[in-house]
Amino acid sequence: MSIYTKIKEDHDEMRDLLQRIEALGPHENDARDNLFNMLKEKAIVHSKAEEKAFYNPLKRFKGLKEEIEHGREEHEEAEQLLEELTDTSLGGTAWMQKFRSLKDSLEHHMNEEEREIFPDAEEVLSREREENMEQEMIEREDKEKYDSDIDHRRHAHVWDSLL
Repeated sequence: MSIYTKIKEDHDEMRDLLQRIEALGPHENDARDNLFNMLKEKAIVHSKAEEKAFYNPLKRFKGLKEEIEHGREEHEEAEQLLEELTDTSLGGTAWMQKFRSLKDSLEHHMNEEEREIFPDAEEVLSREREENMEQEMIEREDKEKYDSDIDHRRHAHVWDSLL
């Protein structure tokens, strides 16, 4: 395997979560919150590990510097939207509109990485380096999962206010 396979697997997992969230009915709040929390954790852990294991080594190549900076900006935008969507005061149609913005943003970012950054990176990285980057990304994701303190969305139930 290589770094590209690892990143693509993560992207596919996020695409699946995005589709599953969007397919839920308006009253499936618990399921939506659970899937959203899974997406949020996956996206944040992935982006932090990807920046360290993949982006940082690539930014030294002149032709990739702008693409990498653009990718980081998209990570920041996605993290901001994820935080806004975590706020339980946001719900219903407003939540879904913001979620669709996140979905569009993440899909754009993942497609851009796979179609533009991957081919450019393949031109400058050796096969051995690509394999080492994959292992580093796996290790960094494990560390990020352990170290990160990610807030989760939890739908408030009527009985919660009675406790």
